[in-house]
Amino acid sequence: MKQRQFLKLLLIGVLFSSFINAEAQNVETNIQSVTVYRKGAMVERSGKIDLKKGSNTLYLNNLSTELDPNTLRIGINNKNAKILSVKHEIVVVNNNLAQAKNTAADKRIALLKDSLTYYNAQLSVLNQEEELITTNRNIGGQQNGVSPAALKAMTDFYKKELTEIETKRIIINKKIQYSKTETLRLLQEKHNRQKNLQRKDSRVKLIIESDNALSSVPVSLSYIIFNASWEPFYEVRVDKTDRPLDLVYGAHIRQSSTEDWNSVNLTVSTGDPSIGNAAPEFDPMYLPPVRKINNNKPWTPPTSNLVYGIVTDKNTKEPLVGVTLVETGTTNGTITDIDGKFQLEMQNTRNTLTFSYIGYFTIDVKPSEDMQVSLEEDVASLDEVVVIGYGTQRKSDIVSEIVSIDPSPREVKYNEPEKNIPLELTDTQTSTEFKIDLPYTIPSDDKVYDVLMLTYHIDANYRCISFPRQSTDAYLLADLTNFSQYPILKGSAYVYLDNAYQGECEIAPDFAADTLSITIGRDKDIAINRQAVKEFTSKKFIGSTIKVTKCYEITIKNNKRSAENVEVVDQYPLPKYSDIKVELTDNGGAKVDTEKGKLTWMLKLEPQEKKVLRFSYEVKYPKSYNFAVE
Repeated sequence: MKQRQFLKLLLIGVLFSSFINAEAQNVETNIQSVTVYRKGAMVERSGKIDLKKGSNTLYLNNLSTELDPNTLRIGINNKNAKILSVKHEIVVVNNNLAQAKNTAADKRIALLKDSLTYYNAQLSVLNQEEELITTNRNIGGQQNGVSPAALKAMTDFYKKELTEIETKRIIINKKIQYSKTETLRLLQEKHNRQKNLQRKDSRVKLIIESDNALSSVPVSLSYIIFNASWEPFYEVRVDKTDRPLDLVYGAHIRQSSTEDWNSVNLTVSTGDPSIGNAAPEFDPMYLPPVRKINNNKPWTPPTSNLVYGIVTDKNTKEPLVGVTLVETGTTNGTITDIDGKFQLEMQNTRNTLTFSYIGYFTIDVKPSEDMQVSLEEDVASLDEVVVIGYGTQRKSDIVSEIVSIDPSPREVKYNEPEKNIPLELTDTQTSTEFKIDLPYTIPSDDKVYDVLMLTYHIDANYRCISFPRQSTDAYLLADLTNFSQYPILKGSAYVYLDNAYQGECEIAPDFAADTLSITIGRDKDIAINRQAVKEFTSKKFIGSTIKVTKCYEITIKNNKRSAENVEVVDQYPLPKYSDIKVELTDNGGAKVDTEKGKLTWMLKLEPQEKKVLRFSYEVKYPKSYNFAVE
């Protein structure tokens, strides 16, 4: 009775709302520009509106469902019009086709379940028939055998009957397998359609007072969404070591704002609106700090990303078919099969799994390898849920109107990134902005799109360095002395030397340092060899002390046709405890850093020249230690 009264009042409310909003104007705005921050993006839209004299109600439709309402900014370029009210709304899209498909799928699934029950009953009958035949093989209880004719008749009978039973069993098992496969397919299709059923649209309701009737009044709208980001990446190109280094600055951009950025003016900013600009406040610091005591056994994530299990009704213990489970913070998910079972390859096992099912309480569960999940029926929700266009909404959430919108697909265009993009570079006190002059398209699919923005020609000092203890290769480094004047952020770099790809390195600028060093690649024309000199290497036992003498020889040859400066870095061990003594007996002419045990030689090698470096050290330690001296 109460439900009928509620539906009656609901219908009256809808009709009343439709009457009030009969003259409401739906306005389509287009994205003109997007500023992408390290975390988040500002979207700017524009459109035109027609106003009558007096009060006007307008809806700016098809906005991002991920926008932050607190960042909404509306502007009207006419002094005769004044905005009285701005309200952001999330509305439900009417998708009757998907709802009808789900209803048909539910009927089909019910029929398939009935078929499975029937087929399992047939299998039970066949099993009983087979058991009856096989338990009566002893013909007439004869003790002295049977005649050949009777034996043949008996054999033919069993062969015929058992063959028929097995044939029927094979056919029934195929039907059972088909029914299960078809049920799972229908459930998967329902799961895929659920995204459409649960899709929401976003709009802004405006109430504007106008002194006169106006037409084609420009309106602008901006807001911030946080489901967008960019990360820097670089291309480092070196043609010759007597020329400047080319640093190509690019951006990996991704967004999942539910709206595609089609051919928009794109700006990439090093700012981050999610951080905020408020200065920290002073609070007293007390000792000791509050200590939380947790007596529960700490949870540890599963060893494998693959989790599996079963979902059942908490009261009946029956398996639940079609339960949706999603890895929190991602779109990664699945549904339970006809037996209530599931398996999911997780992206991060430290995330929780959200289990949801119509008419049951939604729960979050920490993952494990073999999960036993029970859902409790939400009786109140079944009474309090009303279908609106598609999906569901609670009565308590319905205030004055129910909105139903017919969706229309939008065309998505994909542009290949340009490598030479004209842009405007702007520096502020807190950020650097790259304003790209060519229109760009970034779809809302959370995939990475590359934008190569500009190239810096930077003077660099090139040097060759080697670490013979770790590697037999020499490495070409580029030292950038004035790097702080460029908006360089931490990111990966693809390195090219003489137009040949050398590999990937990381650029991590330390602006407190004077120089930024970038590894360009391995220099195969510098041959390096390091080996122990056996005649000067020994190990002696003196009482309770062990004395070890080590001597190493480093050979370096320049196989180039030009002279090369090479920095050679090696090392000797440092004592960790006071009863271990280390003495550098021969530094071989190297510059010594005694705090780090570092030996450095600065060599100039002429073409085809070879040099030999030798150093030695002595270690004394008690016999009680058990370690090898390198």
